[in-house]
Amino acid sequence: MEAPLAPVGTVSINVSAGFDGLYYGFMMATILSGISIVQGWVYLNSCDKDHWGLRSFVGIMVLADLVTTSLDLKVMHFCLIENFGWLPALTVITRPVTLEFILTVITVYCVQLFFASRIYLFKKQSVWLSAIIVFFGTGAVIAGVSGAGLFFHHDEVSFLATRKNKILFGINGGCAAIADIVITVVLTWTLSSAKRGFKRTDTMLQKLLLYVVSRGLLVTVTQILFLIIYFIRPDQLYWVPLHFISSKLYVITMVAMLNARRCLREEGDNIFTTSSLSFANSGSRDQRIMVHKTVELSHYQDESEITEMSTGNKGANTLIQEHHV
Repeated sequence: MEAPLAPVGTVSINVSAGFDGLYYGFMMATILSGISIVQGWVYLNSCDKDHWGLRSFVGIMVLADLVTTSLDLKVMHFCLIENFGWLPALTVITRPVTLEFILTVITVYCVQLFFASRIYLFKKQSVWLSAIIVFFGTGAVIAGVSGAGLFFHHDEVSFLATRKNKILFGINGGCAAIADIVITVVLTWTLSSAKRGFKRTDTMLQKLLLYVVSRGLLVTVTQILFLIIYFIRPDQLYWVPLHFISSKLYVITMVAMLNARRCLREEGDNIFTTSSLSFANSGSRDQRIMVHKTVELSHYQDESEITEMSTGNKGANTLIQEHHV
């Protein structure tokens, strides 16, 4: 809905109640968008051994993040430039808003599918764990796109407070939160069970575990807070900042975990590995963090002693190394 320009009145009016959410949401989204660009740049300069599919996926996710920021900017332009001084502009759901909603829920879904695929590659016998993530992720994206699609026919902010819209957005946020909880629990359990008492290996696993838990808490809390604030005051837009930053948090945390592989590999130069927990594609040597029977080579002086440890005679239970699968 394109509104005509209106003359600015002479009466000072405080529009904070209706505009604060958009303003602070756009500010936070812009900052996170810059972080996303930096993470993407770091990845593109260190992913030469990654499979082209993974590189393309990361590039698309970072591009999607920039597009959502551009749509947010268009919303601000509509309110502050095109219709400066015309207060009803704050009550309109424009096409850029609708497109931003749709792109955001799709981006979140894609990142969740990425982690579901990593879990499947690691534990193919537990395909049901990935299936649970896909199930709730799919429910979230269907509800989110359906709710945003209604904006094409109802372009008033008051529509956000309707029962139908609350149900759809509630399903979207709830299912997304459940999917993220499952991802975090499964990865946490996997990494925790891989510890065998060898200091360097356990330190690497502990750092990766910290990344996983921090990422899970961040995105899950964001989804839950979004739901709570939205259901309390859906028409006041206090929930908009959490919506604006949600897809960016997913993209940033995913790319940051991929970028962390280099640091973990440098710390594990003297460690052998035999099995895998992969945050990359199955065809690339440099993209795997493997977990199964770990021993630190720097503690032993000759090949026979290493062989003895790796066969279990000295009590070694875990090896960590990068290799082809």
